[in-house]
Amino acid sequence: MTLILRLTSVRSFRATIPTLGPSVGLGSVWFGGCPTCNKLRTAAREGVRQRQKKQEILKKRKVSSHVRLEPVTSSLHSAQQTHAQRSLSSKSNINVYTTNEVENIQTSQRNGSTPQWQTSHKKPLRSTPTVAESVVEEELDVVEEAEEEDVHEKIARRQEEIEKMKNMERRQNEEQAYILSFMEACVSIGEVDRATRTLHHLKSQKKRRKHLNADIYNVVMKGWAKQANMDKIRHLFYMMTKDGLHPNLQSYAAALECMGRAGLTGGVPIRCVKQMYKEGFNLEDMFRDCTFQVDEQEYILKAIQDGCGMADFAPPLLPPPQRCTTDLVSSIYADESSDNYRDESLQVQPLFTEDEVIHRCNAQLEMETQHWLKVESVEGQRQSSQEVLKLRELLQTHKTMWETGLLQAFRTLKKQMDRQSKAKGQLNIYPFLCVLEDQEYVDMMVQAICLVAVTGDPLLIIARDLGMKIQQKYRIKQKLQSGSVERIVLSHLQIGQIYQDYCSFMVNNNQGGKPGQARELWCQLEGEQGVGPVVGDEGAWPINLIINLGSLLVDVMVREVKIDNNLFRKTSEQKLIPALYHMYTYRNIKQVGIIKPHPMLVQLVEGAQDTNLVFDSSLLPMLMPPVPWSSIKKGGFLLSPTKLMRSNDATLQHELLLEKVGTSELYPILDSLNQLGACAWKINQPILDLVIRVFNNKGSKELDIPQPVSEAPTFPKLGTEILTNGDKQAMRKQMAQVRKLRSEMHSLRMDMLYKLSIANRFRHEIFYFPHNMDFRGRVYPCPPHFNHLGSDVARSILVFAEGHPLGEKGLDWLKIHLVNLTGFKKKNSQMERLQYANEIMEEILDSADNPMTGRKWWMTADESWQALACCMEIASAVRSPDPQAYISHFPVHQDGSCNGLQHYAALGRDITGAHQVNLMPADSPQDVYSGVARQVEKLRALDAEQGVKVAQVLDGFIKRKVVKQTVMTVVYGVTRYGGRLQIQRQLKDIPDFPQDYVWEASGYLVKKVFMSLREIFTLAREIQDWLTESARLISHVGSAVQWVTPLGLPVVQPYHKVKNKLVRNEMQNIILNVSSDTSERPDIIKQKNAFPPNFIHSLDSTHMMLTSLHCQQAGIQYVSVHDCFWTHACTVDTMNRICREQFVALHNQPILEDLSKYLLEEYGTLPSELQTSPAAVSKHEKLMEVLVDVPPKGEFDLKRVLDSTYFFS
Repeated sequence: MTLILRLTSVRSFRATIPTLGPSVGLGSVWFGGCPTCNKLRTAAREGVRQRQKKQEILKKRKVSSHVRLEPVTSSLHSAQQTHAQRSLSSKSNINVYTTNEVENIQTSQRNGSTPQWQTSHKKPLRSTPTVAESVVEEELDVVEEAEEEDVHEKIARRQEEIEKMKNMERRQNEEQAYILSFMEACVSIGEVDRATRTLHHLKSQKKRRKHLNADIYNVVMKGWAKQANMDKIRHLFYMMTKDGLHPNLQSYAAALECMGRAGLTGGVPIRCVKQMYKEGFNLEDMFRDCTFQVDEQEYILKAIQDGCGMADFAPPLLPPPQRCTTDLVSSIYADESSDNYRDESLQVQPLFTEDEVIHRCNAQLEMETQHWLKVESVEGQRQSSQEVLKLRELLQTHKTMWETGLLQAFRTLKKQMDRQSKAKGQLNIYPFLCVLEDQEYVDMMVQAICLVAVTGDPLLIIARDLGMKIQQKYRIKQKLQSGSVERIVLSHLQIGQIYQDYCSFMVNNNQGGKPGQARELWCQLEGEQGVGPVVGDEGAWPINLIINLGSLLVDVMVREVKIDNNLFRKTSEQKLIPALYHMYTYRNIKQVGIIKPHPMLVQLVEGAQDTNLVFDSSLLPMLMPPVPWSSIKKGGFLLSPTKLMRSNDATLQHELLLEKVGTSELYPILDSLNQLGACAWKINQPILDLVIRVFNNKGSKELDIPQPVSEAPTFPKLGTEILTNGDKQAMRKQMAQVRKLRSEMHSLRMDMLYKLSIANRFRHEIFYFPHNMDFRGRVYPCPPHFNHLGSDVARSILVFAEGHPLGEKGLDWLKIHLVNLTGFKKKNSQMERLQYANEIMEEILDSADNPMTGRKWWMTADESWQALACCMEIASAVRSPDPQAYISHFPVHQDGSCNGLQHYAALGRDITGAHQVNLMPADSPQDVYSGVARQVEKLRALDAEQGVKVAQVLDGFIKRKVVKQTVMTVVYGVTRYGGRLQIQRQLKDIPDFPQDYVWEASGYLVKKVFMSLREIFTLAREIQDWLTESARLISHVGSAVQWVTPLGLPVVQPYHKVKNKLVRNEMQNIILNVSSDTSERPDIIKQKNAFPPNFIHSLDSTHMMLTSLHCQQAGIQYVSVHDCFWTHACTVDTMNRICREQFVALHNQPILEDLSKYLLEEYGTLPSELQTSPAAVSKHEKLMEVLVDVPPKGEFDLKRVLDSTYFFS
């Protein structure tokens, strides 16, 4: 019997086998002389070679285990298939035999007969494998490994192809955005020839021709249409079709506009319309879907009516507004909806007369047209010394010198760019240097110089800010531009008339009427005037264009801005030196280019104490109600571009997601933003005067008024003694701390200066805050510096412009609100708080009458400035002849009781958790923070008895304040490490706590806090864990987590792997860290950690919006600071009832079940390229198991919330 063996790597066994064939080398396989087996040997050799090749490739590419996979057709696929069937591919005629089978073959070959085992359908019984059989199996493993490695190579290649396609798509989108912006800029400055030349140049380049699309051609066509040049329009149509592009409705609109301006009649317009209909378009859709500027629609109508002989044609009327079908709000938008709570006694007189409406609308329009407003600094109210006055004069002299130099340099730059563009016919920055007047660029640069002199910012920040300002002002001009002075005036009149009619309605209808009424009115007025795009927002410039444009101006500033080196010396000789320097420094171990001001420039700007602050109009409140949000691109400010969903510059996924949703489904969200923005505010002048007085008197730590940098610690001074290395290191550390503290003090001081200066500018005005939202639906005022979401100080100086009588219970609510602001009676009932307020009435009145010279009780409150404002309101009310008739403008707050946990408890119907967060009725409020502190204390006491040292050290130190922040933020995704840092800060602030144990104790306590929360909120933690695991698995299959809120808002998490994007420019290459690029893989850690808190945030925003809409229907004033709801004192009971009813209505929806269903639909199908990957299939199966396994609910009855006094209180 001939023994045939295969060996792979068993060296000891190799020595015992006679060599029956030639060696293949290290790790070789030996075969006997059987012809059939020689074929098997050849196949195995090939498998080994392939395996070695694949290993080399894998080492280079480092293929990860989670890459995408495509169906594989491997040369060894048949071998794997045959192994399962006991034979290899018939194509190669290679078979695998046991020892007995080989012996049978050899016997049969000698006898010329058929082997016995081949004539039977039954396989012979296999006994324990022989040595040879084991070796054969080992060799099959080699073949399978080669097969698997070939699969990995395919995976790597496919992944590279996908990344390459994504990069190509991203580059194409960026290139198209740049080209489109360039063409728009050229057309807007009247350089249509330049745009056309550039279009021809791009078309001639094979690599860039593919970036051209119909939108780019349309922009150029609109430019020629303004000049009535039909030959150019024809040529552009020819170019489009030759490139395989199809003209769209906007293309035909440009052609018809051109015909209308040229006065063409007969054949040409008729053929154009016929061709349009042949392409599947119609005139009705053109007027409904296209955007028009000022007079474009007029000339299109002329071409249709006169040119085509269709005299009876008229643009279609606006369709009736669609009804929102979202279950939660369908009753609000129904025709038969009733005003269940509306109190007609709350109707008030209009805030403005018709003349005032006209005047204020024009003032708002003028402010936005100018794009900026000069605001007098409250620091200017101080008496200035002669030295300061002299420095102001010197600063003004230098500004005049800077303006002259910058203007000349800027015009030289423009000429240089113009020559380059004309010579090469390429894209460059030239048209973007012409979209504004030269002086406007210079003004922006001079403003930037003064800001840099104070901060010394990185080049990226300065360049981006300059570029964004230019873009924003250009967009405003673009909305008003039509080519002639008369048309600009007409445009102003049209915009003004729409806005005036709208504002007249708003001021004469309490709270803007029913939900949706303001939005529908605006659309109606806009349609009647035929000014569709007036408040629309065009496409934004790409970020690389913005930064390059800004960098170019910064480069001019660095080269041209000079300062007199002898400015502070006693000499009349002038010696000019650069005032700004471009240099590099390290921040967080990264090299960063910064613009550094000369110390003399800093001294000049800071010493002059400029009395004027300049703010963009989009950073300030509005003088009249904001433009209502009627779509995802229309709303907010009158002219200044406003985003519905705030995001960073590179994030587009939210806008794309919103565009997929029908506008009618977003009506509740839009109408809620409109209701919040329609709230009229005014300044609480006595409080503002007092705050300004404290601010100008070097601030106050105790009253949270930032102090000037002059009050900061000074830098350590070097003595004459020689310092050791340790001393030098300690001094460097001390200097860094002082520098950090001074920087923080300056930032806080400037923030307060902006708030107070804006408030002082509007002290005699009634004003409004337009609102938008983040990607979760949380709502924010658009003006960032001064609004009701600000600090205690900012809230204290704001009151409602509309006032209402206190009524029967209003004064009691003011007193309860005051006690809530103090934080003294958190565990007491409402009646006990009211009783306490009555007991300390003398302190309240003393605080109101003598805030800075009396007993100063108000300073002991947690929210001291709001408490003082409330003291003054109560004093005025109780001293009035009839407190019930006293007209109060003061907002009363109702806060949720750890609102995030309230939503978790409601989702899980958790009885224990519901009790802790006041979802259940009780005689006094439950304090979840105290409850957790008590639970932690129990666990600590047990450990102390067991001799745990840190538990013994903590005896007597576990207070509510120590655990509060961690408990509050656990629901919003704080990690154990983050919680540890929070507790560490609290322990450091306790004077008697041994500081040596702070770090160890904080680590111990954070574990106990998390453990206690799991025991108290068992069902809540199960839900949180389910959300986290779902997000982890979703992001593992390559997707960002998406969901839809119960109110219909689509949400997608913008967390992706950070990608470095290089922006090249002559001054310095800038690297942007982009984490919102949807072409990158999701950031799994951020996706899973952020999903639970973001989901809860989307629920609390839904509850807020529902309350907003129903309060509007009831006719009561309502604003919110996330989970803190504000209204007049006389309407607190109504708001409380609505708030509770809408919370119950929200959580009566199958929220988790709907989320599970949505996620299953969204992620239920595995992408085809992953369907052959066992690892991907396994992960997907696990995801499906998790998504269907919705956490169980408890027995809590949601209706009990309706009777809970302390749910919001």
